[in-house]
Amino acid sequence: MAQNLDFISAKELFGAKSKLAEQIVDDTISGIAALGGTYQIVTALAALVFIFILVRYFDLFMQLLVSSFSSQSSNSDFQLYSREAKNIELIVSLAGTLLLALLIMRLSVMDWVAPYLEIGPETSSWAIGGLTFAGILATMLGERILLYIAGVLSNRADACTTIWHTKLLYFSLVLVLIAPMLVLALLTEGLVAKIALCISVAICSLSLILFLKATFLLFRTQRFSIFHWILYLCALEIFPLSLLLAPIARG
Repeated sequence: MAQNLDFISAKELFGAKSKLAEQIVDDTISGIAALGGTYQIVTALAALVFIFILVRYFDLFMQLLVSSFSSQSSNSDFQLYSREAKNIELIVSLAGTLLLALLIMRLSVMDWVAPYLEIGPETSSWAIGGLTFAGILATMLGERILLYIAGVLSNRADACTTIWHTKLLYFSLVLVLIAPMLVLALLTEGLVAKIALCISVAICSLSLILFLKATFLLFRTQRFSIFHWILYLCALEIFPLSLLLAPIARG
């Protein structure tokens, strides 16, 4: 009797109309693995660029950081920084913009962030990163053009150039400060990534306060009114940022 059971087919055992259920395998890749090896290579290259920048221009960024906490106007310092940093502003801006684009890509596959971004599953993470990269560069180019036009119309081209260099230097300073935390968030999962992102947000918040203070002192030194300072913040800081974040939030 036991020997005959070895030769019983599935149809004989379960009936002629029975069908074998297909095994459902969840092959969905999540997290960093969903972004592929190229993402990790690009992140590593961006990290190496920031290591070089930090080692090569450590004194410059330390002086800028210390002067940010000073209660005195540092217009003359910014003029000096502009001359010294003109060769690295482009490198830092490009590398930093790349890091920010990679961050948006990373956020798009984080379970606790992706729902808020409202990005559809059919949207490529690389497309999101590419649009972010292009959007940030286009915004910075537009701000430079507006400052140039404002300088020509007001006959204060030198003052507007100083404002632009101040913005770029603080942008570079923030990127250098948060680069280690960003790289950690880009290449890790779980609690470590969350802590790295929280620290990055805290550093950016403090840097924003220092940047507002520096621009206020700069505008006062250049004999611009407070109204012009508020107009600058609304037109060249708040409005462009809202344009960048709105498409990401809407998906």
